[in-house]
Amino acid sequence: MANPIKECKQLKPLAIFGINGKVENGVRQHPVTRAAIFPLGNKIAIADFAKNTQEFVAGHTNSISCLDVSKSGKYIASGQINHMGFRGYVIVWDYESRKEIGRHDLHKVKVQAICFTAEERFVISIGGKDDGSVIVFDVQTFSPICRQAASRAISGNALTIRPMHNNPYFFLTAGDRHLRLWSIVREQKKLYVQDVHLASKTRTFYCARIDKKDEFAYLGTGTGDIIKIVLNCCDRDNVTRPGSTSGILGAFGTHNPRKPTGRDCNRYVNGVRALYVLEGGRLLIGAGDGEVQLVEERTEVPLINFRDYPEPTWPYLRVVKRTRVSGRISSFVRSTPEKFYICTDTNEIYMLNINSWILKLLRTCHAKAVYFITFPKNYAAVFATAGHESIRIWSSNRKQELLRIMVYNFNCAAVRFAHDGTSIVSVWNDGIIRAFTPITGRLIYAIPNAHNKGCSALAIASTGRFIVTGGIEGQVRVWKIEPYRQNLVGVLKDHSGPITSLDINYLDTEVISACTDGSCVIWDINRMTRKQVVTANTQFMSVLYFPTGVQILTCGSDGRIIYWMVYNGALIRELAASKKSSVNCLSMNATGDYFVSVGSDLQVKLWDYNSGDVVGIGSEHASSVISAAYSPCGKTFVTGSTDGSLIIWEVPEEHWGSPNPPDGPSYQLPKPQPKGKPAVQSRVDSGTRLKPAPGENINGLLKATPKDDICCVECPPCAKKEGKAADAFAECKIVPDVRKC
Repeated sequence: MANPIKECKQLKPLAIFGINGKVENGVRQHPVTRAAIFPLGNKIAIADFAKNTQEFVAGHTNSISCLDVSKSGKYIASGQINHMGFRGYVIVWDYESRKEIGRHDLHKVKVQAICFTAEERFVISIGGKDDGSVIVFDVQTFSPICRQAASRAISGNALTIRPMHNNPYFFLTAGDRHLRLWSIVREQKKLYVQDVHLASKTRTFYCARIDKKDEFAYLGTGTGDIIKIVLNCCDRDNVTRPGSTSGILGAFGTHNPRKPTGRDCNRYVNGVRALYVLEGGRLLIGAGDGEVQLVEERTEVPLINFRDYPEPTWPYLRVVKRTRVSGRISSFVRSTPEKFYICTDTNEIYMLNINSWILKLLRTCHAKAVYFITFPKNYAAVFATAGHESIRIWSSNRKQELLRIMVYNFNCAAVRFAHDGTSIVSVWNDGIIRAFTPITGRLIYAIPNAHNKGCSALAIASTGRFIVTGGIEGQVRVWKIEPYRQNLVGVLKDHSGPITSLDINYLDTEVISACTDGSCVIWDINRMTRKQVVTANTQFMSVLYFPTGVQILTCGSDGRIIYWMVYNGALIRELAASKKSSVNCLSMNATGDYFVSVGSDLQVKLWDYNSGDVVGIGSEHASSVISAAYSPCGKTFVTGSTDGSLIIWEVPEEHWGSPNPPDGPSYQLPKPQPKGKPAVQSRVDSGTRLKPAPGENINGLLKATPKDDICCVECPPCAKKEGKAADAFAECKIVPDVRKC
């Protein structure tokens, strides 16, 4: 009798590391619950930093491009970007029920910016360059009431929008050579507009803020200065007072007292990207190069004195305090009267206290794709990820980043822990193999020119005596790792495309390589020969051994998962994991009862190995999932996607797996006998000792890292000539200040 099909459950995420920091003004804070609200792919994330909890609101069909929260916190409004030729949705959500209460799809392709007017009366949205319209959505009737072109034919696109604080019928739009003041006439379902006079100044406006009294507006420009305009809006029919208009007061930069008059004006590098108007005429300014400054206007110098200044930007601002963060600043959020959230396009959130001027890193994630995820042997408390320019080690329980190892301008293709936990081995697309210590992140050794076109895969033997790497040119290379020397043992050539995955059996006698040319080859490591080849009409993306080493599991671009027999390469079973997209990665638990598959269809699936049934599905990712790793305990697993987000998933208790049978005979490499030379203490455990090497071990990383802290390390250049320094690692300098990373 056939086994009954097991019930498929919805997988629940324990934690999500991710934020789309490239969305301008995308981070908001709820005024009542104090929860941070930000976009994460096609979902809205609601995170409570105090309780370390997260929720997600789903409903968009593509990535969210703008977000706003009403003043009372009752509603959330969000807009999305879509593919060319499709409509971009605007959705209004109820915060308490986390459900959609209204939407429209009147914008083409992209919704550029969105905001609530005062008293939560209207939702104003502007379209992108393919749309170029302003749409007013009535919150009382939950329907759009009017639509109008945002810009004139001689000006550029609108990029940002800002409502008035006190009057619900007025708002301001700004953009590329575009600055206009609008009024809403609800009874006639019309919009009246007036251009703000900017004299002879032409600017691209990235951000805008209005003071509490609705008298003045401050705008950040692409040229690095601040434009201050006076608002005279009080008449809905004429927008401004009869006989008056809105106009510019000046373009302001910061004053440099060390330079003579005429050259004493400094502007911000890469433009002003974020603004916040504080009490007492002070401004908090964020620049495109990560500079954060607290400035105030120079009241001792009358503004009229700058009429004869030779430059169009006047030095009317005085810098009170300054600091710097990593990446371009995209959002300022006021959490408390003295604390601000700062979000950057490198997907990091900082906390800044403007009184004590203390900067603290709160949340991090990868800025680009997560290429590889791995756990240490029999240790589920931490895991490592490989991405663009960095290796990051995370805590599973604290849900925070512990260590970051930076190698600028290159991507880490794969990373593995040594089985004894004394080193972290990684391969990079510059063709260099690098090994680091697990606590301080210091460089232990580097093997340059390991592969001609860059490394793409890595596997480590359980003894730590050798590692196997795969390259983009299609070669598999075996390296012997000794305490003070690393040698190339052999080169295995059979593939004609990039190596995508490597795995070594538990006896350390065989290694299997998967390639995009449609073949997987099983190699004998001892004899350096090919044992078996399996082929299929697909591009193999991942391959792994069953824990006993008698079967292998593969996945590829055709969306199929295939079981193979090791001794003769026979096909055992074929599963259809996806009908439209590829399966990018597989990971199996320690018992071999269950495995995880991830693919470009954004879904994470948990499979029963013996029955071939899907027992769990997760769909929290917002982009293609390309990496996964099962924890050694079998109770959780981690997945990573192309947008840089990481998700820790909870495995249902009935799918934790049965305990392993008694261990079989283990394979041990013969211990080399030294010939007349004294024993030398090694820095890396080579597998010849029963006890691990003294010094750093991955078990001590949690104790060495305090809570809410991160250690960032810059790897030295490996091609630099060695000096005569006494310390072999003198170049490996730890950078404790995260702002330098």
